[in-house]
Amino acid sequence: MNIVKIMKIKICGQNNPRVIEHCLNLPIEYQGLIFYEKSPRNVNVDTLKLIQQYYSQYSSKFVGVFVNPTLQEIEEKLNLFDFHTIQLHGSENQKFINEVKSTFQKKIFKSLPPEELIENDLSNVDYYLIEGKPEKNDQPGGNNKTWNWSQFSNPNKFPFILSGGLNESNIQEAINLTGADFVDINSGVEEEKGEKNLSLIDRLVSSLKQI
Repeated sequence: MNIVKIMKIKICGQNNPRVIEHCLNLPIEYQGLIFYEKSPRNVNVDTLKLIQQYYSQYSSKFVGVFVNPTLQEIEEKLNLFDFHTIQLHGSENQKFINEVKSTFQKKIFKSLPPEELIENDLSNVDYYLIEGKPEKNDQPGGNNKTWNWSQFSNPNKFPFILSGGLNESNIQEAINLTGADFVDINSGVEEEKGEKNLSLIDRLVSSLKQI
């Protein structure tokens, strides 16, 4: 008997309400809203208000992504749209993670490079988002770059999200090598930086949900 693997999907970098609505009609568990002004996928206040207006009943499916924020910056966004999960995508330490957890009582995703997961001692994190470490001049995040999945090691069995350069052509290999059951896709479903392609999303989701 074949065992069907249940794959969770997060489409990150969402900033177009039309694409968001399309994804809400697909078996996608999470959509990521990036709040980082230097990102081409940054969600501005007006867009966030639209998301609140039309999709507030789906707030459990949204993740707010921050890079070294203050508590006030997180609160300002939550006051506009009460998303379900907070993703910390910078160099946030345990003290700040604890403050975020106690202040907002939300799920927390924390980005880590794969080599740091092995001896990770952070707590109050629900999932670790694993992607390659940015180069000196890169923006925070995966930067559409893959990493050596064959060397992935998770001896303590931390819950993790596979990320970084994933697309239709390589995602099956990445899942096979890492054993991931949760993936984060951003640039791999874009026709150009910051613009998602609906057919790419459809094809990738269809292939993942058949694994």
